Amino acid sequence: MTERPSHHLHCRVAALEDATRDVRIVRLETLDGGSFPFRAGQFAQVAFGDYPARDYSMANRPSEPGLEFHIRDMKTGGASGFVARKLLIGDPVRVAGPLGRVVLDEEDDGPIVAVAGGSGLAPMKSVAEMALEKGMTQRISLYFGAGEVRDIYLEDHFARLMACHANFRFIPVVERAGKTGAHRTGLVTDALAQDTAHLEEAMAYLAGPPAMVEAAAALLARLGLPEARILADPFYSDKENAERQAAGLA
Repeated sequence: MTERPSHHLHCRVAALEDATRDVRIVRLETLDGGSFPFRAGQFAQVAFGDYPARDYSMANRPSEPGLEFHIRDMKTGGASGFVARKLLIGDPVRVAGPLGRVVLDEEDDGPIVAVAGGSGLAPMKSVAEMALEKGMTQRISLYFGAGEVRDIYLEDHFARLMACHANFRFIPVVERAGKTGAHRTGLVTDALAQDTAHLEEAMAYLAGPPAMVEAAAALLARLGLPEARILADPFYSDKENAERQAAGLA
C-alpha cells in the first residue's frame, strides 16, 4: 500500500551549515500546519523553491522543535544543487509526511546497530539519539562509512554523546585513510565483520547508498540476524528511482 503524507507544513529555513564538501545541514522552523509527529528513522517529502518535492530523512529527534535535514549535492543541477548553492536563511520550504517504515523499535532490548553512509547519517542520528533520550540501556553503535576523512561530519557532536552515555559508540570508517590514521579504515562492512561480538541479537538500522545498504544487510544476514531485525532504507537517486519504477521494483 502506497503511503500518503498525513501532515503538510509551511516552513522557513532557520539555519544552514556546510557539514562537508557536498552535504549541507538544513534546519527548518514551522510557520503553519501544526505539529509534525514522526518516529525516529522516518523521512518527509521536502520542496525547496520551485523544485518538485524530494524525499529527505529527518535528522533530529521527534521531541525537538523544528526539523533538521542533511542534504547531499547530487551534482545534477536539481533540488540538491539549489540547496547547496542558492538556499538562504528565511526561504520558504514545504514539507509533507511523515513517511517510511524504518523506525526505532523502542520496545526491543537487543543491541542497536545503526549503519550509515553519506547523508544516510541523518536518520541514523535520529535513531541513536532517540534511543538515548528514551533511556534505552543496551549497547548502541552508530557506524558511519565515508570515502575520505573530509567526508566525516558531526564527529564532535557524537563525541559529546559518547562522553555522556557509556552505552553509545560512534564508529567512523574511512575507505581511503588520511595521514593521521585516527580512524578505522576500509569499508564500513569490514568494521561490522570485525565487531561480530556486538551483533548477537541486535536490531540493525541501515541508511545510505544502495550498494552499502545491500552489502551491510547481506553481511548481517550471514552473521545470523533474522530479516525482521534488519531495517534498511537505501537512498536512491532520481535516475535510480526511475529505473526501478520502469522495472517494477518501486
